[in-house]
Amino acid sequence: MRRDPTKLAAAEIIENPLVDHSSWHFFQAMSWLDLAKRTQNPSLLHYSAFELRYGIEYLLFELLVLTNRGLSEADYKKCLGSASAMKKLLRANRDRYERLSSFTSILMDISGAETIKLQYWKLGELFEYWGKASELLHFVGAHSLTYCDVSWFVKALARLEETINKVWLPSISTLGFGMMKPDTMEPEVRQAWEEYNQGSLSEEDLKIRMTLIQPVLKERRRRR
Repeated sequence: MRRDPTKLAAAEIIENPLVDHSSWHFFQAMSWLDLAKRTQNPSLLHYSAFELRYGIEYLLFELLVLTNRGLSEADYKKCLGSASAMKKLLRANRDRYERLSSFTSILMDISGAETIKLQYWKLGELFEYWGKASELLHFVGAHSLTYCDVSWFVKALARLEETINKVWLPSISTLGFGMMKPDTMEPEVRQAWEEYNQGSLSEEDLKIRMTLIQPVLKERRRRR
């Protein structure tokens, strides 16, 4: 997803090959927004807003899958077509998500991989962006006060662009989610994660423990 989303024609945007990742929708949102700028066509703002909101929902689902070790098919189906159901599941797992992000950040720093740029999404901000995208997916008013008003178009475009940039720019400037999967952790790391998640291991103690076992982990990786 390193293509330039600017200067694409409508047909190119529509025919853009699908990539199974939330960033694909953000690319589409940027593409429609750029076309709206160039053509001054207000309808394209709605296309852009749709892709933005769908991309955010997809991103939230990706985070939900990474966070929730026991996500069932029934839970998945509840999320289909229901942003409120997805929000409910995410909020139920919010503490775990935030602690897992924090845990990952600490380990990346200790292991010397802090130069690898990862994205630690904040759920509250993503919900906020979702709400702003939704504004253009409902009735916005009479055409005489919206579509035919240059001032309305400029303001709507600027608000949408600001929101898109908050998800698009991190998507292209980082290497992915800042979240380790517990199932892939080394046994010592997994044990530390379980204690940290339960609150029995403080952040400071976590840093000390992970610093002490780094030589063991590095030697194990070297042998592999």
